Amino acid sequence: MTEPVKTSPRPAPKKVFKYPSEDETFVRRIGSGVLACWSALPPEARERILAEAATAWDREYNIHQLTQKLDEFVRRHPARMV
Repeated sequence: MTEPVKTSPRPAPKKVFKYPSEDETFVRRIGSGVLACWSALPPEARERILAEAATAWDREYNIHQLTQKLDEFVRRHPARMV
């Protein structure tokens, strides 16, 4: 069973990763790879990844309650494994 995700404040990322639209498929695949390994990652790495994800550059801005939605997504993730 996976550990519950902490909702404590996360450390701010040091820099924002930006990518051209033609690289979006790679960004999605790397994200999928991280999620596939999520339960094996140390809690500190999980918190850092979620902090980066909450402030990541994206084509969709102003996502209401993004941090909470990321936490919920990660909690739902194990059910999506095939």
